[in-house]
Amino acid sequence: MNLSMRRYFIIITFVLSLGVLHAQEVPFFSNKQMQYAYHNPGYIPELKYSTISLGGRLQWAGLDGCPKSGFLSAKYFFLGAHSQVGLNLLYDLIGYQTVINPKIDYAFCVPIGPDSYINLGLSAGFMNKSYDRDEIRKNESEIPEIRIDGFDEYLEKGISPDIDVGIEFLIQNIEFGFAANHLLRGNNHISMNKIFYAFVNCNFQSQEWWRLAPTYAFYYFMGDERCKDIQQHEIGLDFYYVGDYDSRPRDYFYVGSAFKITKEVVFRVGFSHEIFSAFYSYDLCCTDLNRPGSHELGIEFRIGQKDRGCYANYGMSKKRYTRYHRN
Repeated sequence: MNLSMRRYFIIITFVLSLGVLHAQEVPFFSNKQMQYAYHNPGYIPELKYSTISLGGRLQWAGLDGCPKSGFLSAKYFFLGAHSQVGLNLLYDLIGYQTVINPKIDYAFCVPIGPDSYINLGLSAGFMNKSYDRDEIRKNESEIPEIRIDGFDEYLEKGISPDIDVGIEFLIQNIEFGFAANHLLRGNNHISMNKIFYAFVNCNFQSQEWWRLAPTYAFYYFMGDERCKDIQQHEIGLDFYYVGDYDSRPRDYFYVGSAFKITKEVVFRVGFSHEIFSAFYSYDLCCTDLNRPGSHELGIEFRIGQKDRGCYANYGMSKKRYTRYHRN
């Protein structure tokens, strides 16, 4: 790479690191599986299965220093105790800044009617922020515009405890929930900004072999003296192909699209085969900035529990879809 091209890429890294660092410290995933699992500790994906989810997001693909995120979620539901324990781990790289955010979460499921539940959740962990001074110094020696003292004011290094709370309601074919992330203020070494997240899903199954699911998600980032508040809305619609309708209804695949009010169009697709699911989305930027698109990919494994006993209200409704009635 010649010097002029390297200069361009380093300047892009500089802009990304200083301009969007704090507002991007938690990614707003486009696939709802990762949205729920990360933002809402009250999210219980299954009652009779343990779930393991892996995912990654490459934002503004092609730009040097673009945000790169990796996510791991593992959850186990104890039928007798109506409780779920889980582990979430987020790895985020934005320019020169690295963020690692592990959390342990607990959720309690309260049956309130036929295939209707309230899930309450709490998670606790820590936020670890760091950056590589050697990498900045290497670029500083090559590119006059890059100075490490210009980054020290913005890049953070340290560890701080972190707490989230969340709730979700499953009322047969309607799902909605709320969550608050980063309730603690951080410390003298690193800062944390509160994030509020909400979602609504409706599942309409008017035919035996398909259903439509309109979705809405809201993300609110509370800014500070370094960055302004950010609101993001996402409105989407997914089409599901359903099999084994008369015996054990199951989602085989889905295709869908969403629109983020930040002028991004999302295209997403996924499929499921018994214990394995995979999903992908692509965000297309529609602004005058001509930013590259963003890719997101995830997989999920469902492992059946040995205890297959009955659970209160499980599968009792006359409706053919609830989250815990599908397989």
